[in-house]
Parts: sequence; structure tokens; C-alpha cells
Amino acid sequence: THFSISVTLKVCPGSPAKVVIIHEINSSKAAWVVLDRHFRRDFKHFEKHIACKVAAFQDNLSVQTLKSIRTNLSSKSMGETKDLQNLAVSLDLSSKTLDTDKVRVSIRSSPVSYFASLTNHEMYYTPSVVGSSMQDFTPSMSVTSIPVIDETEFNAKSIEDNMIGHYDSSDRPVLCAGCGLRSVLYIKESMKYPFSEIQSATSDFSSENLVGEGGFGHVYKGKLKDGQVIAAKLRKEASSQGYTEFFSEVQVLSFARHRNIVMLLGYCCKESYNILVYEYICNNSLEWHLFDKAAGLLEWHKRHAIALGIAKGLRFLHEECRAGPIIHRDLRPSNVLLTHDFVPMLGDFGLAKWKAVNASIHTRVLGQSGYLAPEYAEYGIVSVRTDVYAFGIVLFQLISGRKVLEEHEGQCTHILQWAEPLVESLALHDLIDERIADTYDTYGLYHLARAAYLCVRTNPEQRPSMGEVVRLIETENEHIRDLSRQFIPHFTK
Repeated sequence: THFSISVTLKVCPGSPAKVVIIHEINSSKAAWVVLDRHFRRDFKHFEKHIACKVAAFQDNLSVQTLKSIRTNLSSKSMGETKDLQNLAVSLDLSSKTLDTDKVRVSIRSSPVSYFASLTNHEMYYTPSVVGSSMQDFTPSMSVTSIPVIDETEFNAKSIEDNMIGHYDSSDRPVLCAGCGLRSVLYIKESMKYPFSEIQSATSDFSSENLVGEGGFGHVYKGKLKDGQVIAAKLRKEASSQGYTEFFSEVQVLSFARHRNIVMLLGYCCKESYNILVYEYICNNSLEWHLFDKAAGLLEWHKRHAIALGIAKGLRFLHEECRAGPIIHRDLRPSNVLLTHDFVPMLGDFGLAKWKAVNASIHTRVLGQSGYLAPEYAEYGIVSVRTDVYAFGIVLFQLISGRKVLEEHEGQCTHILQWAEPLVESLALHDLIDERIADTYDTYGLYHLARAAYLCVRTNPEQRPSMGEVVRLIETENEHIRDLSRQFIPHFTK
């Protein structure tokens, strides 16, 4: 016996989405409501305003009943429902408003189709990394057309006034709106400072101004005579790698001028002292915000913005820097500094190297082991894909709030041993930091998890470029191009 089901598709534009959904459910007297993975998080809200049965898709695509039928809503809930419906903004879909030449509304397939294919081991490769169109990944169905209504008018004067609000009589623009810290906008090349000026700015390198210590040496906060707040990185006298790293960092950062890269203002050399002078970044490191108990909770939208900012900084180093590709080689949360606006800035370029186009570098392995790509850790081979791998690790840390190495019952587990199986089994709800489990964005998590998974591929040639990573996680544009079949296992029946 064959059964057929008739499906009627109704497109209901309006805002807010949850209010429109509640209105449609109640007006159509629905018996069942099935929530997708995105709206599943809002079940408690829907439960208060609807009286039908509710089910929801789980991460493995099974459907689970969340609520059996409730015959009566309280008078309070009914009142709230009516109030919410009054807030809904709907559009007239009468034939008079339809214009097929203006806009197309499409129903796209779920992004889970990519992850659902990850368990298949048959791989197909194509030369281009991002050569496929959206149709290759997200088949669409034309439904109807709705005119676009531009409800926002941009006033050039207001934009200009808003920009001016970030400046005052000082010619130094605001680096951080949160604390008012100022810095220079741009310098053509790093300048050489007199030792006495740096010594005075840091109060003779006093312990009160000591803000950090690394393999290179100590970092002191200071203030120059012109008001510029600096971080002076002082080389340890006995540092064997100090001289090489010092000149490497001066050369690299002289060409690295970008919003998401800490600016090198200058340097200072005197006898056994080698000092790098940076603009001071005011709000600690990403490592501190993720793992220090004194730090506040890093919300989802901040994590997403930080991930995108780091990706753009690396894209600049790899693809846009006028000196040619620059490889950071030591990307990790402690080397990502934040402003109070949570703008991420890449720092600590002591291990950075220039790379000839289409060439790899064989070098001594340096950096923190948990972030090293396999080809770098085993053979000392460095390329821009080395940074991509490390970025994938940092992405997983941003998503999960976990350290790169965690010890449990005497055994040390790398974050990839835990994260990759969760991605492959679609258990993204187990991947997210439990502290933000109720506030994250489903689609944003999907894009970040997908980008992280691709970045940590064992074969460096299968990792995306940082330009492709930026497009993958930049979810403001819903029509993100999919990576080509080089990264997507083929579907088989």
C-alpha cells in the first residue's frame, strides 16, 4: 500500500520571528509543531504560548517529542500571546505586491547535509578550493517574490558625527572605546627610540609596570612624553634566541599594519638591551578571558567577533601584506590581545617568518606543541597552512572554552581528540561551552565548527586559506560560498 502526503508551503515574512511563528500556530489551530535545531533552543518560550504538541529535530536528525498536548492555556498566557501577536510586523502578500523581477525567496537545505557526509571516507578532489557555486551545496526552491522595502535611511551627517565622536582635540584616535585608550593611527615604519626615553616611560622598568613575561623576555607598560601608552618588550640578557627573534619581529611588524595586528611603534638597542616598543593593548589576552577565573563570561557574540577578527588578521599576513606572505608560527590564545571593545589583535611575532610564494620553509620546530601542525611538528615544514591549523585549534577553544591539553584521571587529552568526533557525529550541542549553552547562535556555531574542522585537516593541502576561512565564518552574508568537493566527502547510497 502506498500513501501520499500533501504538503502546503506558506511563507510568512515578519518580525520578530518567534512572534510570527506563535501567531501562525494559534491561528491555524495546529495539532503538531516541529522545531528545527535553531528554534529548538526557544522551546520554553513557545511552550508558554501554544497549546499543541511540540517535537524538535535533534543534532543526529532524529525527532524527539518535547511536549504532549495541553488543552488549556492560562488566562495570563493567553493575554501574553495576544500582546505578542500585536508586536508582529507582517507584510501584505496579496497579488498586488508581487513582483517577480525584484526579489526571490528561497527555501535552502539544512547546512547539516555537509556534516552528515563527513563519516563517508570516499573523497573526491578538485583543483579549486572555492570554485563551486551555492547550487552545489544548497539547492533552492523558488517559491514566490516579495518586494524589498528599505526601512532604514542612512544619514551621511549622522555617520560623520558618530565617527567624530571617537576623536577629540587630540590627533590620536581612540584605540579602545571601553577605556578611552588612544594610539597612533598609522606610521610608515618603526622608529628607533632613545634608551633613556623608554627607561623614563617605564619608571626604570619597575616591577609595578611589569605586565608579562615570555620566552623573549619581560614586558613593561609605560607612557611616553607625548601621552602614547606603550608595552616595552625587554630582551633577557641570557636569551640565546633573543637576537634572532628581535630582528625578525622588527622586520615583520614594520610591514604588518592592520586593525587586528598589534602595531610596533619602534625599537631600542643599547649594549645588552634590545627593546621592542608596541602600542599597549588594554584588556589582557584571549587566554585570560577564556580560562582565568577572575575574567567575566565571554559571550557568544564576542567569541564570534574575536574569531572573525583573528581570521582577518591572519588573512592580511598571508595574502595582503605588501612584503609578501608572513607566517606567524606561534598563534595561540595567549598571543591574541583584546581591547575593551573585544577587538582581537595578534601579537608576539618573535617566531614569524617571511615565505616565498608557493614555497615551504624547513626550520627548527618552535612554539607551543598543542598548536603545531603535524607537518611542522614532525618535519619542521612551515607554510601559511601551519597558521591555519593553529587557528583551527583556537576556534575549537573559543567554541568549547576548553584548554588545548586537559588532564583527566592521569591521562592527557588533546582538544582535537575530543572535538573532532563530536563534529563528525553532529553533536554540536556537546561542543559548545556549557556556560553559553542557552545563548549561542545555532547557525553561527555551525559555521565556526565547520571552519575549525576544515582547518585542522592532517593534509595541509586540504586546509582552506585564511581568505576562505573568513568567508566561511562571516555569517552576515547568508549566501556564503561553499568549499569545493575537495573538502566534502561524496554522498553514496
